[in-house]
Amino acid sequence: MLPDDAVSSARMRSLARLARPTAHEVRGALSALQIHLELLAGALRSDETALRQRGARSLGVLKDECARLQRLTEAFLALAALPDEPADGDTATLVAGVVDAVRPLATTRRVRMEATPLAPKPCAGSALEAGRQRLLDILIEAIAVALPGAAVHVEPAPVGGQVRVRGTDGTCVDVPLVAQEGRDDA
Repeated sequence: MLPDDAVSSARMRSLARLARPTAHEVRGALSALQIHLELLAGALRSDETALRQRGARSLGVLKDECARLQRLTEAFLALAALPDEPADGDTATLVAGVVDAVRPLATTRRVRMEATPLAPKPCAGSALEAGRQRLLDILIEAIAVALPGAAVHVEPAPVGGQVRVRGTDGTCVDVPLVAQEGRDDA
């Protein structure tokens, strides 16, 4: 198991990586809300026809931006819900949990998360937390740099005990998820 301060440091690094794309999304949503509220305020000072037209256009944007902020909140809550240390289990469950945790962030950024199911392989100990944390960091970064409409892929790597993250720019990062044979992991 990782010491408590190591788990806290890893969690803080993930939150710091998540903060940049999230702050950008929040700023964009708040700017859109502000602009459309100002347009509505101007329309209130004009005639009734202008108000109805502006109101109809702005209402859709305001609803969309509120939904965007809701998805960002869900992304933070999903990541916060991850336990400090994953339970011993298998690589397939571990990867699925991490992908599910970052999916709301990907949805907000309009990036597709595509995951190929992995064959379950038992994993435990500090390698489990280290692998989960590394995978989480790589996925957050891949989503942050992806353009809307692109996809981030998670798939089995050619080397056993690893998962590959393929970013939208074609780069691949292999993440080890299990301890090497013969290594004391407790």
